[in-house]
Amino acid sequence: MALRIPALTLCATLLLSQQSKAQQHTDTTQTTVPHQLKQNVHGRVLDAASQQPLPGTVVVLVSDNTINTTTDAQGYFTLRGVPLGRQSFLFLYTGFEKYTAFEVPVITGKQPELNVSLNESLEELGEVTIVAEKDKIKPMNEFATVSARSFSVEETRRYAASIADPARMVMNFPGVSNSGDMDNSIVVRGNSPKGVLWRLEGIEIPNPNHLSGLGASGGAISMLNANTLGNCDFYTGAFAPEIGNALSGAFDINFRNGNTERYEHTVQVGTMGVEVATEGPFQKGKKASYLLNYRYSTLALLEKFITIGSGAMPNYQDMAFKVNLPAGKAGTFSLFGLGGYNRILQQAEADSSKWDEVNNNISFNSNTRMGVAGIAHQYFLGPNAYIKTVLSGSHMRSLQEADTLNPGDGYRRNPIEHTAFINNAYRASVFFNQKLNARHTFRTGVIAQQLSYDFNSRYYNGSEQQWKNIISSDGNTQFYQAYLQWKARLTDKLTLVGGAHGSYLALNGKYSIEPRASLGYQLKSSRITLAAGMHSKPEHISTYMFQNTAQGTPNSTPNKNLDLLRAFHGVAGYDVTVLKKLRVKAEAYYQHLYNIPVEQDPASGFSIMNAENIYSLLELNKPLVSRGTGDNYGVDVSLERPFSNGYYLLASGSLFSATYTTYSGERYNSRYNRGHQLNLIGGKEFKLNAKGRSILGLNGKLLYSGGLRESPIDGAASVQQRRQVLVAGRYFTSRGPDYFRADISAYYKMNRKSATHTLQLDIQNVTNRQNYFLSYFDSGSGTIKTVNQLGIIPTISYRIDFHW
Repeated sequence: MALRIPALTLCATLLLSQQSKAQQHTDTTQTTVPHQLKQNVHGRVLDAASQQPLPGTVVVLVSDNTINTTTDAQGYFTLRGVPLGRQSFLFLYTGFEKYTAFEVPVITGKQPELNVSLNESLEELGEVTIVAEKDKIKPMNEFATVSARSFSVEETRRYAASIADPARMVMNFPGVSNSGDMDNSIVVRGNSPKGVLWRLEGIEIPNPNHLSGLGASGGAISMLNANTLGNCDFYTGAFAPEIGNALSGAFDINFRNGNTERYEHTVQVGTMGVEVATEGPFQKGKKASYLLNYRYSTLALLEKFITIGSGAMPNYQDMAFKVNLPAGKAGTFSLFGLGGYNRILQQAEADSSKWDEVNNNISFNSNTRMGVAGIAHQYFLGPNAYIKTVLSGSHMRSLQEADTLNPGDGYRRNPIEHTAFINNAYRASVFFNQKLNARHTFRTGVIAQQLSYDFNSRYYNGSEQQWKNIISSDGNTQFYQAYLQWKARLTDKLTLVGGAHGSYLALNGKYSIEPRASLGYQLKSSRITLAAGMHSKPEHISTYMFQNTAQGTPNSTPNKNLDLLRAFHGVAGYDVTVLKKLRVKAEAYYQHLYNIPVEQDPASGFSIMNAENIYSLLELNKPLVSRGTGDNYGVDVSLERPFSNGYYLLASGSLFSATYTTYSGERYNSRYNRGHQLNLIGGKEFKLNAKGRSILGLNGKLLYSGGLRESPIDGAASVQQRRQVLVAGRYFTSRGPDYFRADISAYYKMNRKSATHTLQLDIQNVTNRQNYFLSYFDSGSGTIKTVNQLGIIPTISYRIDFHW
């Protein structure tokens, strides 16, 4: 694209240049401060609808407009000599709405990267006074208008108890809660965590978490690392037409590109392990770059605070990378990947006198690995149209062996479990995007997945005195999706997004056509949004292949013909900005779920809505059928002041109800129907000297919510049958005590000439409150026992970002 600098942009540049010269003669305060450390800020500016570069865009440092620059022919810019601290940057381009990037942290160890997308203005080009500024938390996806927001890598590090994990960070948003302190599975508006979709670089990926169960969407620790994250979106409902295979929520994660100007590195050590990261250009002066992060960890240092399984402590490692390769007229290629490995090893001691609930008579060896790699290509067909193609392959394997020791036979090992799960997938996503004009943008795409599986899991059932197969099946199938969506900016205030999404599961021939639409009306300082649409998701393949039959009996798949899980989402939202920087947002929603798998037994209370993974099906005696329903409704409210003037605040609250129906049509509260939740989050940064070399940050969080629900246990029947028996007809009628937790974090940041040192302390559950988790029947003692959530968990880390 040829370099063209619009007249207004050129005038603005010349004006800023003359102002700079005048100030150099009249005020040299900022340039003569001794030992003032500065940094360069780089990035790229694109048209939001067409993704074409915007050459000649003026980039200005808000605190000192003498520091400014313009983008080159490909939209790239480097703003040099930016003082340390939190800085804001203004982007101006003729005919487009101006955009301000607020409070960007500028440090010596790493150059900030600002990739900005501008919306074309609907006003006549002669009218150059445009007051609209892009919402700081507006989703990156221009087709998403409601129940969606962006989040940054800084937020995953700054929020107390987030520990740089995207899943734990979004638990601070309205309508989102945890399903327990033990892992990062999230509950969105009362739905099961199984309904969450993970996307990386625009394509679906397997569950990117360590220590997770088959079919789950969360785990104990995220493989995603803040060192590699770029701009990301999170959705809580009424998804844009391009988002499929999700019922409750969706993560749209992107890796950032490596620095194209210099080599930068990060080393971090702490109680969670050791990690290193490196990035830079393949050749200086070119735009091709690499980014690589590796982490190795053992939780042994947290052993006093965390117990997993029978006192076993896991170790894990993971790696992520991205290679960006601009190829001129041939488009832009990028390679990306994410992988991890974890293991838990527990050996029972050959001395029965030392066995108890923590150090019990169970030995096991569990290890899991996951990897995904892909290639993306973006090719421009003209000034306003492009095609983006993403191809990826993934592999996931989980192995576990468990046994007990027999004291009466010289402590001989008796196997009690064998599990081997393998999932492989090849995925392709292609979409075409056309910006017709300033008002209309069209996108259509297809997604194809080739899924192969090999599941073998068996266990010894002590009460039945026999081995049983949970699942024993292998094969392959396909899952296809297609979508189209249209964004129409009907006026400068009214925006309509409409489209449809289609899905087809070849395993059993089930399909779904899902129309969706949203409407947004922008007032002077507020916005009204309405959205409605149909959504669907197949169950994890393991659910279709689940059998739980005695070993030696013929294999059967009674669940194979289950329909797609389906839902209608309706959302009405209102948000307004008051006092210039305080944003108030409220959303009322209703979700009707149908074709939900339930056990084909009139006396059963089972619904897949209350499940987390394949092991939730173990108590079933009958096959599943798609006859259940569910209803979720509520109100989410948030008051947010994004980081400005050294502090930030976020208060979010939810009132909601989540119910389900059984095979017999009886309605019950769902397991995740907490009823209410409140988050209070805030933080403050203190400059310890005028030059911004040393910074102290303090953050805090208060979380209060209703307890998770559970079904009462019939103690007498459990003792008689020597297994846990629930009280019939009272499913999830008991709710645990309200949950309360306080988290704090503090960091000390020191900027030196070519490095930034950060010492951080993060304490989860600082009051060591023993929150209730669940009850269970212990067949050994014949009593009902309880399990509490995690107690106080302190983590400390030292991090250095440096360059040469």
